[in-house]
Amino acid sequence: MEEIRTPDRPKLYHYKLDRILGQGGTGVVYRGIDMNKGEVFAIKRFHENFFRNSWHLRELKNTVKKIRKFEHVNVVRIYDFLDTDPSEGNCMIMEYVDGPNLNWYLKNRPYKLQERIGIAQQLCSGLQYLHDNGCVHHDFKPANVLFTRRGVAKVADFSLYGGGGMLNQIFMGKLAEQITPMFVAPEFLRKSGVTAKVDQYSLGVTLYMMFADAFPYSADSLQKLYQMHLVMEPLHPADVKPECPRAIGDIVMRLLAKKPGDRFSDCDEARIALSRAGQSRI
Repeated sequence: MEEIRTPDRPKLYHYKLDRILGQGGTGVVYRGIDMNKGEVFAIKRFHENFFRNSWHLRELKNTVKKIRKFEHVNVVRIYDFLDTDPSEGNCMIMEYVDGPNLNWYLKNRPYKLQERIGIAQQLCSGLQYLHDNGCVHHDFKPANVLFTRRGVAKVADFSLYGGGGMLNQIFMGKLAEQITPMFVAPEFLRKSGVTAKVDQYSLGVTLYMMFADAFPYSADSLQKLYQMHLVMEPLHPADVKPECPRAIGDIVMRLLAKKPGDRFSDCDEARIALSRAGQSRI
């Protein structure tokens, strides 16, 4: 497991902080104990420069009001958004998940095909639930997949979740730098329209890493990486990792299709395909 990192502040609002769970371009996530209830939560404090304007802040607050009603076994719960004290900052209160993320899993767990197929199906289920409820993740990647200690995979990090308004802002480039380049869909780079299928592409990159044990593209600059997302077809996962069945690799390659229309109709279709491809054959 990763080492425990001491928080840089003792508390946020009415939460006592005892460790840093992670940090990135959007903010820092702490583990905190509600001093009123004694319950444990994950608290994300957004970087001061994360919000571009008052519209952006208002959009995320409105999104949180909607998604805190969501409840799915493969989606991290969101409970509240706090912004009443400028000295405390803008914070999102989330379900605390007590296991590692998918990055840790890929680096430390042995390659077990059926186990990985099961995880992939859970990710499809979580994303489908979000899409069915009008939300697009925008930044799906292994770091945003958390595991419980019982092995349940949960889609995490709601920093860029949203519907039409947020999609339009991302499409116009105002939030573009907050999308992780390794997982960005070609249509986003082309500015040809952003839909829920951008998450399928990011899922495809993630599943390539899971089943091929490699990243699909090799580039020494950001521009080359973007060009590969746009035009290069990666090697088939089965050709990179012999343990990966070709049928599983075919699913990954379809998720990585450059044209959104060539991907699956939705994540449920991908989940069913994974289930069929993973069934044992006598």
